[in-house]
Amino acid sequence: MSATRKIIMYGTALAAALSLVFCIISIFRYQNLSEREQLSRTFQQELEAADAVADDAAAAAAYQKLRSPLPEVQLRILQRQWRAALALLKSVQMCRYNASLEQEVSAYNARLKEHLDAMLDRCSSTLSGSGTVRPEVVWQLYNVSGSAKLLKAFVILENEKNADKVQGVIRDALSDYKSAINAVDNTGAATLEKNIPRWNFELLNSEQYIKKIEAIRTDSEVTQALKENLETLIPELGGYAPGEPIETKIKK
Repeated sequence: MSATRKIIMYGTALAAALSLVFCIISIFRYQNLSEREQLSRTFQQELEAADAVADDAAAAAAYQKLRSPLPEVQLRILQRQWRAALALLKSVQMCRYNASLEQEVSAYNARLKEHLDAMLDRCSSTLSGSGTVRPEVVWQLYNVSGSAKLLKAFVILENEKNADKVQGVIRDALSDYKSAINAVDNTGAATLEKNIPRWNFELLNSEQYIKKIEAIRTDSEVTQALKENLETLIPELGGYAPGEPIETKIKK
């Protein structure tokens, strides 16, 4: 057999082998892409099913079952948890003004504080990767965090009557609202959306509640008045004052 024929045979065999390897790789890639597409469709279906759940606690649990670190999913959980926090606050208010239930106030306040601490932990962990989170989500996370801290300030005032601690928490809330303003200004959001954290910031800051807290010592009447004022400042349903949460779409 001539050397030329051998080269042709070896070349043909090599080309056939390379073609086979390429086909195998292509098949694996196709299967991988198909599996990823199926997982994506399944995830989207489960997400939409959780979105449709009316009960906030059940919806939050459904989102958490997805075990997704996506900031958009974490924001959905926080929005539902905020609604649950407002429901707990309502329970506190009902107990406080009902003599037969007044002894339950401390228990509800403890539950509310634990709930808010969990919310703030989730906000913090999600925002820790803020460099990879879309500004459209970042501003809402900061806005929820500021709202949760405002509500936590009310709980601390109710339980501990520690003016210095309350003052610090409210200052942190103001800082979060400022961060929300900075983030939303980097989005193409409509003016109405951009005004949401501004409304929250101005509502909390313009009434000079921090100065009022600084003046508190032992006057129970003043403390009670401040608690009532803080209640009126707590943002509306959805974590924003005013308005419902902005719909957040997950980009594939």
